[in-house]
Amino acid sequence: MLFLMEFVCKLGTVTGRVLSQTEHAPSESELRRRLAAQGYYVFSIQPKRVLSARLPLPRRKKRVSADDFLIFNQQFLTLSKSGLPLQKSLELLARQARSEALRLALEEVRDQVRSGAMLSHAFEATGQFPKVYSATLRAGERSGSLDRVLSQYIVYQKIGRGFRKKLLAALVYPAFLLVFLTLLITFVVGFIVPRFALLYQDLGVALPSLTQLVISFSLTLQHYAVIVFAAVVGVALLARAAWQSPRVKLAWDRLRYRLPVAGELLLKFSVAEFARTMATLLQGGLPVVSALETAKASVTSPVLTQAIAKAQEEVTSGKSLSGSLRAHGFFPPMALDMLEVGEGTGALPAMLESVAEFFEEDVNIDLSTLVALVDPLMIGLIAIIVAFILIAFYLPLFSLAAQVH
Repeated sequence: MLFLMEFVCKLGTVTGRVLSQTEHAPSESELRRRLAAQGYYVFSIQPKRVLSARLPLPRRKKRVSADDFLIFNQQFLTLSKSGLPLQKSLELLARQARSEALRLALEEVRDQVRSGAMLSHAFEATGQFPKVYSATLRAGERSGSLDRVLSQYIVYQKIGRGFRKKLLAALVYPAFLLVFLTLLITFVVGFIVPRFALLYQDLGVALPSLTQLVISFSLTLQHYAVIVFAAVVGVALLARAAWQSPRVKLAWDRLRYRLPVAGELLLKFSVAEFARTMATLLQGGLPVVSALETAKASVTSPVLTQAIAKAQEEVTSGKSLSGSLRAHGFFPPMALDMLEVGEGTGALPAMLESVAEFFEEDVNIDLSTLVALVDPLMIGLIAIIVAFILIAFYLPLFSLAAQVH
């Protein structure tokens, strides 16, 4: 007698509906093949009942770096175009992988493909690769154009990677100045001020109010340094514990978008991230609702995730994507107007790509302007602090020299 297991499946239909249903099958791989043959997009399959007795948990897997993943995809595309069988390609790529994390992940993918799993499912099951990648592969498998969707995903990777590197490069110098300012204040408070205080105490000089204020502040800070450090660590631990709550993450995300200058910058970055992801998925052949399902799990902002979820519900009921996103109030009017034009002309993927390019360029310009303003402000702040300390500690020397004369 054949033993059947019970699975909870999250599926997408050709018309764009997302379904959750229970299915019975002898194995997960067999169920995936059956559902794919029936025309479903398989988002996830989970066993309904899990045994309570488990083996000891394995060590956490090391994360595959973005650079290694990009190189792998470029090599994978080359081997796929050359006509090499899939299992042989995965074996070669696993053998020459530069990082251990990528090698182990590819070996796991190779073993699952060898046992009959689809390529998209094998990558998804490792938990080491983006959901967008698995969805793109799934679309390529269904349409029989794996090379085309791989090429599109590599373009998506290169653009996203270049954009993030520009952001990080723009923030390096302000971060360096901030660290320098912190070290400067720590050095002055912990080393310079106590020595000047002892010097003036030995000389018996009457100290001006400014010098007394600086010495009093520094000595108080030194005295309570352990308490201050413990308080900072305690606040950090409490914040980390609170961060596990979805409500806290959502509240913090909403607060970030309301910040005066940084909020608008974050909004543009989130819109560009969403548009780039959706463009890649739609160009790969996924329906709009299925693409929204994958994008919802791929974006980094909880507020944006909430907006996509509500838009997905409305698109499923027959509304347009631009109208559904407009109702939430998160997206800028310009992005929504461009999407509306794309839907009207039947060129939504191309328009989403244009939206991503527009807002990525906007973020680069705004960030360059912001850094150009922040750098002189921080340098000026460092100069003011240094000048203030010099004046505070040289004033008594001037008074002593006047007394001698």
